[in-house]
Amino acid sequence: MSGSGGSGGGGGGFVPDTIECNSLVINTQLSSPKPEVVAHLEKGVELPVSLEAYPGTTVVVAKFNGVVAGGLASPETARLRRCIEQGTHYSATVIDITGGQVRVRVHPAQTHG
Repeated sequence: MSGSGGSGGGGGGFVPDTIECNSLVINTQLSSPKPEVVAHLEKGVELPVSLEAYPGTTVVVAKFNGVVAGGLASPETARLRRCIEQGTHYSATVIDITGGQVRVRVHPAQTHG
């Protein structure tokens, strides 16, 4: 038999803490996108990223007009959460919408000044 055996011990997609918060960029999909919000989204729209506290957990979310559009779930989310807690602000740019799935590019928000 042939094939690609092996342990696969890599952590594909893991972002080490050595990446500066102001350089962290993540391409991912919105998790649990809200259909009533997604209906108003289009490519290029900027969604503010923030933390939402729920019983027992804190979730990283993207919002549209102050309403949660969906969560952000990827291997990099833990690093993103730490950066937000340390004061870095992020936005998620909508890069593609297919059906109810929304792909976004999370990046440090532009600051004024």
